Amino acid sequence: MGIEQTGGPDGQAAQRAPSRVRGRIGVLRVPDWPVVVARQTGALPAGGEQGSPGAVVHAMRIVACDEGARAEGVRPGMRIRDAQAAAPMLALAPADPVGESLAFERVLRAVHAVVPAAQPIGEGGLAFRMRGASRFYGSEAGAIAAVRGALAPMGLTAVVGVADDRFAAELAAEAGAIVPTGGSAAFLAALPVGVLGEGELAGMLHRLGVHTLGGFARLPDDSVRDRFGEAGLVALARARGDDDRRVEDPGLGEERVLRLAFEPGLEGTAELALAVREPVERFVRQLAEQRLVCSEIRIVLRAEEGRVSERLWRQPGFLRAPDIVDRMRWQLAESDLGSALVEVQALPERLDPDAEHMPGLWGGGGIDDRAKHALERLQGMLGREAVLTAAPGGGRLLAERGVLTPWGDAAPAVQQGPWPGALPAPRPTTVFRPPLAVRLVDGAGAQVEAEALDVREGAPAWFVPPAAGRRRVVAWAGPWPIRRRDLGDVVHRIQLLDGEGDAWVLLHADGAWLAEGCYT
Repeated sequence: MGIEQTGGPDGQAAQRAPSRVRGRIGVLRVPDWPVVVARQTGALPAGGEQGSPGAVVHAMRIVACDEGARAEGVRPGMRIRDAQAAAPMLALAPADPVGESLAFERVLRAVHAVVPAAQPIGEGGLAFRMRGASRFYGSEAGAIAAVRGALAPMGLTAVVGVADDRFAAELAAEAGAIVPTGGSAAFLAALPVGVLGEGELAGMLHRLGVHTLGGFARLPDDSVRDRFGEAGLVALARARGDDDRRVEDPGLGEERVLRLAFEPGLEGTAELALAVREPVERFVRQLAEQRLVCSEIRIVLRAEEGRVSERLWRQPGFLRAPDIVDRMRWQLAESDLGSALVEVQALPERLDPDAEHMPGLWGGGGIDDRAKHALERLQGMLGREAVLTAAPGGGRLLAERGVLTPWGDAAPAVQQGPWPGALPAPRPTTVFRPPLAVRLVDGAGAQVEAEALDVREGAPAWFVPPAAGRRRVVAWAGPWPIRRRDLGDVVHRIQLLDGEGDAWVLLHADGAWLAEGCYT
């Protein structure tokens, strides 16, 4: 089923009008912030014209690099060996998210000294309110100059973007652009849907023939809600230049931010849950009194020795008090703070009117609500990783074609293909995560090697599946090579049919056979 586009009498697409006029928002980013911090701490050598190109790595991949590295072909997401092949003099440093967060506090304090309100948004960026700053400095250009000047004593340069809403301002900052008042929708229209950051949504829109934010913005609300749910409507509003996320002003009421300090510090998740339950319930009640609910919340944990864990949480619908407590527990359990917990902050990133989450008059969506509550209860009892949701993925291996994420977490962005060597449809009904060890032998009982199959030598005669006796090989096809350095230089895939009538997909990697999937 596709999505129909609708237009008004003048031929233009019908769109929701913004609910109200909001103040202008500026977004500042320090380019290559992880590399900047690594150079400041000495993890990377000092830059400059004679300095070597630098990059920050995590899990054997490049996560950030400087202009010198990009000039030699290095890009975030590359494997270290590929990056070093492109730039032999590349200097590397491990990622340090805690150090980056602590260092950015200096940037935030400097900007706070020249504008009335600023909020960190991650990746070396912050959002600030432009209306008061532009009045004080006489113009938006004057306010931008003041913000940049505040960073000059720190030796930092920054790019700044300004627009009517935060989403457009974040994208404008990438180009260093000032979007005219009322021009957010026009500025966004030509951008690809991939900038929404909603992996599954962007992939589905591409398959529906919608490739730009302008095309997405022309879709009717009802069709987007039916196909993509509430998350789709949030993305639709952003594509239309109507992102309702605001810059949190600490002076506009502490009831919008929960801050808890502990003396002495807390040592475990059970102790944390007991300490925060009542304040969180009071915090949620205060929001409810203002007819608000929280659908996205940023939780910051600070340890006694200074380490910080910061994470954005969301879930379908909105977060109740037990949901927030659970996410605090999970974040502490997954964080390596190294010392007692002394401070917790909960900062709502998205507040919605409670009317948007009311059940229908005739009980519409009641079954969905009951299922959602049951899943949330199971997750609270068994842990975050116990309830998973599936989303399409990208890759050559079967396990990469479907991504499992904890219930309530945003699905990772789908990596765009093409994927040479990927198995075409129909795909196996059962995919093994991870692949299971099996045996494939010839008539003499010797293991079959993929290279021998490639020249039609040593044909397989017997197959030993996981936890079962050996079976006769009735038919087989392949091998097809897949270049995967993480599983060996080249992985070979074959398909076979055994004597029990089961069809299998096998991989040959590092001299061993693995069952990737089964068609039964």
